[in-house]
Amino acid sequence: MHGQIQSPQYPRPYPPHLQKQWDLWVPRGYQIQLSLTHLDIKFVNMSFDLIFQFFYDEKVLGKFCGQGNSTDHHGDETILSPGNKLTLVFQTRDSTPEHQQHTGFSATYKAIDIDECSKTDPGLDSGPLCSQICINTAGSYRCSCHSGYKLHLDQRTCLLSCGGCVFDKHEGHLSSPGYPKPSPPFLSCKYIISVEPRFIVTLNFRDNFHIDNKDNQHGSSRLAMKFCGTKSPGLIVTNSSTVRLDYHTEEEGLSNGWSLQYSTHGEEESVTKGRITPDLNEYFSGDSIHVTCDQEYKLMMTFSAMCQSDGQWQLPLPTCIAGTDVLSK
Repeated sequence: MHGQIQSPQYPRPYPPHLQKQWDLWVPRGYQIQLSLTHLDIKFVNMSFDLIFQFFYDEKVLGKFCGQGNSTDHHGDETILSPGNKLTLVFQTRDSTPEHQQHTGFSATYKAIDIDECSKTDPGLDSGPLCSQICINTAGSYRCSCHSGYKLHLDQRTCLLSCGGCVFDKHEGHLSSPGYPKPSPPFLSCKYIISVEPRFIVTLNFRDNFHIDNKDNQHGSSRLAMKFCGTKSPGLIVTNSSTVRLDYHTEEEGLSNGWSLQYSTHGEEESVTKGRITPDLNEYFSGDSIHVTCDQEYKLMMTFSAMCQSDGQWQLPLPTCIAGTDVLSK
C-alpha cells in the first residue's frame, strides 16, 4: 500500500491553467503518510503561483510552495492524514516564461497502521476502546481481560466472572456478589444447582431483593423465568433436579442483588395399580421397601429394594400387570 505522485510533466516545468486532483485511500485502520521528495513551486510577494493543498474530509491539512533548498521549504515535508483518505489539489494560474522554469513536485505515499490503543480521545460518550486491555493489530485492534474477567458480547467490556460452580449438595445458600450492598458493574454470573434426578429443587428468595430493570437475573429449569424490581419471587418449586441462575449487571451497577436458600426433596414414589411399603415421605440410605399389587394385578416376581447412598433405589420400581397368578422368585 504505497505509491508515488508527481505534478504534470514532472520533471519538466508544469503548464499554466491546470487543475489536477488526486484522491488517495487505504483500508480502514490505516493512515496515509505522504512525503514530499521534491518541491519547486513559484512564490512571489506572498502570492502562490499555484494552489497545492491537502484535504481530509474537506478540511485543509497543508498548503505548500517554494523550493526544496529555499527558506520557503525546509525539505522532506510530511503529511499524515487523520484517517484512511487524503485529497491533493494542484491548480496553476496564468504563467510567464519565468514561471515556466519551475518543475512542480514529486511525492511518495504509504499506508501507516493506526495504533487505536494509543488514542486518548475516542469520542464523546463512547468511553475507552477497551475497558481493560487493548491490543493493537494490523489495521485494527482487539480487547482482552485480566484474570477473573471475561469479554462481553460487545467485544470491548470486561465482565467479572462469578459463579460457574455446580452446587450438588441437597441444600445451600446463594447470593449475588457483595449482597446486600450494590452489585459491582459488568457482572456475568452463572450458578448451577444439580442433584440426583429423583429430587426436586426448591428456591426460597429472601425479601431483601433488588434488581434494576437495566440488569437482569433469571433462573432456568424446565421453564425460564426472569425477575427484576424490588419484589422478591419468594418460594419457587422448580419441578426439576437441575436449575441454572444467570445474573448480569450493566455499567451502572444499580442493583443491590439477591439472596436465596435452596433445598431439595424426593419425588413421590408410586407404582401404578400397586403399593409401596413402608409408605414414607422420605427415605434414607439403607431403607428398604416392598411392592405389592392391587387385586386382579400381579408382579412377575416378588420385589424389594434398598435406598442407595446416591438417592436411587437398588432396582427400578416394577410394574403391576393384569392377572391373578403371582410368580415367586
